[in-house]
Amino acid sequence: MKTSTTLLALLATCSTAFAAHTAPVSMAGKLVVVNFYSAQESSSEIGERPNAWKQCTSTPMVMQFPAGGGNEYSYQLQEQTPESPWPPVKVTYIPEDSCIQITGNDMHVQVTLTFNSPQKGTARIEWHDEGGSWHVRGAEFIISKSTSRAGLLTMPNEEEPDGAVQSVDDGLGALVRELEARTYSTAVERLYQRRLLTILPQIMEGAPIDTIIPNANGTTALHNACGLSHVELVRWLVNHGANVRARTARGATVADCVGGPNAAAINAILRAAR
Repeated sequence: MKTSTTLLALLATCSTAFAAHTAPVSMAGKLVVVNFYSAQESSSEIGERPNAWKQCTSTPMVMQFPAGGGNEYSYQLQEQTPESPWPPVKVTYIPEDSCIQITGNDMHVQVTLTFNSPQKGTARIEWHDEGGSWHVRGAEFIISKSTSRAGLLTMPNEEEPDGAVQSVDDGLGALVRELEARTYSTAVERLYQRRLLTILPQIMEGAPIDTIIPNANGTTALHNACGLSHVELVRWLVNHGANVRARTARGATVADCVGGPNAAAINAILRAAR
């Protein structure tokens, strides 16, 4: 009886863990970024099996489902001209299959998602068009909140020679430019500013929002935005899924970093997100 009870408890625990990592029912108001840092790719003729896998060097793939929308939206991927009246492509999330499909312009792309947590996991891509097929395995994706009511689709391309990548903005670019223009009076504030101007462009390029800033004692962008007392930046990070319970290498929480003239407003944002 004891063994059976233990087994039942173990099964219940495993069932709970599995349920926490199932695909979400809706992608409305979600930004899905697929990175290819550790992925492999292969090309083939249509109908043939992929072979000769190699390191993938593509820029991130971005799918932004409009806030207040559903699991489907259209996006004008290619410019329309009288000579080339390209119709918009359709982006569809299918929760029962844990996949996102992109169709249109003689193209069919399926991004199959495997969730390791409610917001992160690995992705497999099958891309078919008139030129052949492209296969990707081992890509990594992260899902964050988006307040935009406009759909966005950024398709992967080969990395440019200078390392430039397409960006994920949703308002962050304006905050970065505003932060660059600010002049801070104390050394601590200028330190937070430098750290943020290091990590925020990386987040725009598709890096996970909770990426730890190098040589900064394990702090994230949210830690430093709180320390800088930057309300709008804190709000943007929280709205896009930043971990409000993140700790530094020395155990300092995000709340421990809050200070400055906007402490009350920032604490209110953090409390609402917990």
